[in-house]
Amino acid sequence: MTRMKHWCAVAVGFLVCAGSVSAKDLGDILVEKGLITREELQQVKEEEKQKAAADESRRDAITAKIPKWLDAITLFGDVRTRQEGFYEDGLDARNRFRIRGRVGLNANVTDEVSATVRLATGDSNDPISTNQTLGNTFTRKPVNLDWAYVTLRPGKTFGLEPGWGSVVAGKFGVNAYRTSELIWDDDLSPEGFTETLNLYERREGLLRKFAVNAFEWIQDENASNKDPWMFGGQVVADAALGTTANLTMSLADFNYININKMATKYLEPTSSSYNSQLANSNDVVKDPKTGKIVRYKYGFNIVNFASELNFPDPFGLGIPAGLFEDVAYNTQAEGRNLGLYVGAGIGKAGKDWYHNGLKNPGDWGAAYTFAWVEKDAILSLVSYSDIDYVQSRATQKGSSNVVAHILRFDYELFSNFQLTAKAHFINALDLKNSNAINRSDLNKSLQGNPTLVRTQLDAVLKF
Repeated sequence: MTRMKHWCAVAVGFLVCAGSVSAKDLGDILVEKGLITREELQQVKEEEKQKAAADESRRDAITAKIPKWLDAITLFGDVRTRQEGFYEDGLDARNRFRIRGRVGLNANVTDEVSATVRLATGDSNDPISTNQTLGNTFTRKPVNLDWAYVTLRPGKTFGLEPGWGSVVAGKFGVNAYRTSELIWDDDLSPEGFTETLNLYERREGLLRKFAVNAFEWIQDENASNKDPWMFGGQVVADAALGTTANLTMSLADFNYININKMATKYLEPTSSSYNSQLANSNDVVKDPKTGKIVRYKYGFNIVNFASELNFPDPFGLGIPAGLFEDVAYNTQAEGRNLGLYVGAGIGKAGKDWYHNGLKNPGDWGAAYTFAWVEKDAILSLVSYSDIDYVQSRATQKGSSNVVAHILRFDYELFSNFQLTAKAHFINALDLKNSNAINRSDLNKSLQGNPTLVRTQLDAVLKF
């Protein structure tokens, strides 16, 4: 009987330790059955209380040794795998497997200042791609500093209302409002400063928000000449059209200055700083004697209008849908200076249909985008990297001088795990090689205009 009492007491202790709701009732039953005494039951409970108190004391001691500043640190990142295919009449089918890994941390030191740092895979010489193609006999892949910036949100220290504005300084993601990658690729990490001023924000009424953004992004550093910059300004407005739809619109001007030195420095193959990763499909001017690039044919001052119209339930099925557009007009080019992305989407994303960011398992989204980008509408060095035009004899690098149809479908399989299928149908707008000055260049110009089909199958895990 003594051994039976021992095991009964152990069972009661286990249930008490595990937090079982029925532990008290079971103990009373065992007492009533005479298997244990009331004193033994009370002893077990007291021992478990002491053990729980000791465990809590140890946890408190460990917590006390952890630096307080770690409470301000948040880790984030994602890993993406991609299978990509290129298919075209007269072109040998090409398939490649690519990966992208990004990990960063955000330090919210106070409500008024924070810092963000992120590392990412990819070629350090390519500013518009963090993808890494697998191959080259299992060699290790490079990782680079992708972001490093400080965000200031002056508030109570200066007697200001929180949320009135912010300043971002360093190397950061594209922080302009946009509805596509017409002007800037998603992987671009500009360098310099961005300021935001929130002038108006309301929960009710027609106009919900009105903000102003200013940009000072440095393109390069020249010790012996003027530095190339991008200076820009943007206004963004949000409106609610009753309960039927939400409308967001933006108007911007992005002015690039002193960028001719970039053409001679990075795009000219004979230059010591030549970078073959800097895709370019804009017009350039070459020296008729040497054949070397001397400058861009035109400057770039891009007027940009972007908008999206979102409907929470247009078909009465509980499924959101919407329309979006992104228009660029280069005021400094003489013709072939218009760029346009326009599309529609449906699904649980609810907005930003070009990207289709989903949240909950089972969510899905589908989108279509039509792209028409004339040769000098945008600066192709920094625009969408996945829309260049490939042929068997020649490749037009860069994201301008193309017309394309882009189809996209997304599905959230697990929490923070999204699957994406994407297809690009791409043609050139102008087959003439306007930059050619000799027969060799002419022989490499685009021939015919077969449609290039570029497919992408992605799996993305976010954390």
